[in-house]
Amino acid sequence: MKNPFLTGKKIYLSPLTEEDITKEYISWLNDEKICEGNSHAVYPNNYLKTLAYVKSVSESKTELVFAVRWKKNDIHIGNASIQNINYINRSAEMAIIIGNKNYWNKGVSTEILTLLIEYGFMRLNLNRISAATPLINKGGLKICENNNMKREGIMKEAMFKNGKYNDVAVYSILLKDYKKQIKQS
Repeated sequence: MKNPFLTGKKIYLSPLTEEDITKEYISWLNDEKICEGNSHAVYPNNYLKTLAYVKSVSESKTELVFAVRWKKNDIHIGNASIQNINYINRSAEMAIIIGNKNYWNKGVSTEILTLLIEYGFMRLNLNRISAATPLINKGGLKICENNNMKREGIMKEAMFKNGKYNDVAVYSILLKDYKKQIKQS
């Protein structure tokens, strides 16, 4: 494994580095299908923009971005982040992109969210973790629900994508609910 930080059954998360900036990775952020349910693929992406992003998040205290790697072969298949960390309110948001389509529908995102939630509560001492996903992203909605996140509401027409405005669902989980869930398992 390449510098594992959080380890699951099928995947592990390691810090995103300049070494991860490949043509394939850059192409994920320009691919309309991969980015259908997120805010990427609106502006063209290239090596220099990706490099600037990787450098900025590597120095950030409010954004933690991880490369998602498949354990069996160490392939970089996506990214996951805990972002907009607010240390006063003890809250943060999560985001996931699985760029390598060969790893879609394999439970990867559910496993990532499980790792990020545990990390956020048990190591970062967060109290609230949220995620927002457009209603058109059925997989993203299911992943939040599979991780016992509660839908807080809908932001009407909050994301403009592919020529139309989309409603976005906001999900969250609180530390006290996470602890109850752990006791029950």
